[in-house]
Amino acid sequence: MAPHDPDLLERLRSASGLSVDAEGRFLHRGEPITHGRTLEVLWRTLEPAPGGRWQVSIGRETGYVAVDETPWVVRGVRVEGSPPRAVTLLLAGGREAPLDPGALRLGADGVLRCQVPWGPARFARAGQVALGALLEEDPPGSGRYALPLAGRRHPVAGPPPG
Repeated sequence: MAPHDPDLLERLRSASGLSVDAEGRFLHRGEPITHGRTLEVLWRTLEPAPGGRWQVSIGRETGYVAVDETPWVVRGVRVEGSPPRAVTLLLAGGREAPLDPGALRLGADGVLRCQVPWGPARFARAGQVALGALLEEDPPGSGRYALPLAGRRHPVAGPPPG
């Protein structure tokens, strides 16, 4: 084996066993990683890799992370004001981002999605339930929703009811 065999390095990076699930949990070979400092390093170093993949770095070593849709998972929300003036998204890994209500959409799978500064985000169950408490059917009986914020109604984009 050559000291810097690129094929071997690629295989080792691919065999990391790391993934991020739909609820925004870092896993190793299917088991949740729970060690706080380890999670901090993984989330802090998570970045896009060539070819549409994701990778983390620990020291000089890198490993690929399997991500189904996006690693940016909304696990909760913080509502500011009553009535609500703004919503802050609480993402897996400890990041926070303001919700742009114009970017909120409902997928055909019934899952909310939006944009955050790092890319597309998907709502985990807990995040969707938390934001869902603020949504109102608009108009009633239509199957369409709006988010009332700062005195305005922001329609939630999505597939037609049916």
